[in-house]
Amino acid sequence: MACNEPTSGFVKPDNVILTAQFTDFSTVPSSGYSLLVRAKRHGRWWMLKGLKEPYRQDAIYQVLLQKEYEITCQLQHPMVVSAFSFEEVDGLGPCIVMEWIEGLTLKEWLTQGKHTMKQRRHVADMLMEALAYVHSRQTQHRDLKPSNIMLTHDGQHLKLIDFGLSDTDSHTILKASAGTEGYMAPDGPSDIYSLGCILRELHVGWWANQVIRKCVAPLNHRYSTVASIQKVLHRCWQWPRRITVTICLLALFISVYLFGISHTQSLHQTEMQVLNDSLMLIKQKNDANATTIHSTQTTIDSLQSRINEMEVDRQKERVVIQDRQDYIQTAKREIDQKIRAYGIQQMFDTVSCQKNVTIPFMRITLELEKQYEEPELKQYIKERYRDPWMKRLSELPFR
Repeated sequence: MACNEPTSGFVKPDNVILTAQFTDFSTVPSSGYSLLVRAKRHGRWWMLKGLKEPYRQDAIYQVLLQKEYEITCQLQHPMVVSAFSFEEVDGLGPCIVMEWIEGLTLKEWLTQGKHTMKQRRHVADMLMEALAYVHSRQTQHRDLKPSNIMLTHDGQHLKLIDFGLSDTDSHTILKASAGTEGYMAPDGPSDIYSLGCILRELHVGWWANQVIRKCVAPLNHRYSTVASIQKVLHRCWQWPRRITVTICLLALFISVYLFGISHTQSLHQTEMQVLNDSLMLIKQKNDANATTIHSTQTTIDSLQSRINEMEVDRQKERVVIQDRQDYIQTAKREIDQKIRAYGIQQMFDTVSCQKNVTIPFMRITLELEKQYEEPELKQYIKERYRDPWMKRLSELPFR
């Protein structure tokens, strides 16, 4: 079937703009076949990317340079390097004219010194945003690594650079494997795998380790999109803050509750003191009236007795609460001993070497729950044993 869609090809003379306006050339160190030169035009610095002398007449590398320009010029994003034109430059041959970026590579930034967790997460967030945009343009970078990521303004802005090995579905040439050792997946170029390696170097928090492991997992277990990684990471980064807020609110509630109890007891003591003083005054004024004095004393004794009874009730209540707490702790230790008696670790070791084996984890926990009526103990069995067992069983590598 004939295809009328344009594809990459050799650089033709009529596609090249002849110019001699660049000045102040200075070579930028680079590896491989690419030649990087900083030059000035119209009062502005530019980056010229061409071919080193040994590769300049090679048709393969000419096509590769043309392909890089065609891909890069289609990417228009604040966090992706911009390519403005493809020109013939005197003494350099065909060159991609790109913006000049003043800053550090991520590799240099990481070795520069200690950075806060907020700064490292900000860099990771910008990188994921840039990569998500590139993927939305049906483009794979295929050589994602710290030296191909630029940071400007003290790490506040990020630029994704060097699309020399990138590829799109619309190009039909130069489809060979590409990448850099240490950042390339065993199954071939994968931006998701490379992103996981970079996130590991950024140290964006203990909560993110599970996300990183899934990024570098085998292909069928790996994340499929950058957006899904970003969503999970944001959720991970918010969890410690939520836990801290919850603990603070709980501490505040307990403080208010204890203050209320203390304040109530203080009011009772004050009221009783006032009452006692009043009764004593009545007793002194009615010293001659024995009946009144006896009645007043009886009232005082009754009130004092009531106070004593209330104090005894409080003591009993505290004893009951402490006894229940001791019972719960003892019951939890009994549950732990019963669980150990089942040999659960041996069961997991067995099931990891077998396939389609049914282990009665649910039955074990249900039988334990029937032995106790306390909700605290039922919740303890569920959270400490049944839920972790089910999760671990689902993650076992069955063969």
